[in-house]
Amino acid sequence: MGRGKNALKFTFLKKVILLLESEIELLKLKFHFLQPLQQPIEQTFKSTLSLIPKFPNLGIMGMTELLTSIELLGGINEAGKNPSKIAFANVFEQSFGFSFNDIYDCQRELFKRKPYNLTKTLDALKSVLVKEYNKRKVQKDKDGKR
Repeated sequence: MGRGKNALKFTFLKKVILLLESEIELLKLKFHFLQPLQQPIEQTFKSTLSLIPKFPNLGIMGMTELLTSIELLGGINEAGKNPSKIAFANVFEQSFGFSFNDIYDCQRELFKRKPYNLTKTLDALKSVLVKEYNKRKVQKDKDGKR
């Protein structure tokens, strides 16, 4: 086997077999030691609410407006310190069943808007609250006159 015309082929095949055996052994070791580390991530909270993606004034960019405004206001902490953008984003995503994909990109897009378009969602929220206030005030006035 060592000196014939196929000697190089046999030597090469032996080396390939040894290489494959060592790769198999490495894969076995990798799976053996990584298995205990991989545990299924359980979501502790599953919201029944979900965001309608392209709903007027309240899509992902609307949620970005809300998140950014709340973050800038302060007043919310995480174990006594200021929460990160990611922490805020995770809470919003879990609460309303959607994904920002990349909150940093969303915030960049938000601040690229022209100043009069910067707070579309916040303006819509204010408008709807004022309408509801006026409706309740009118209803209360009607009830008071009877």
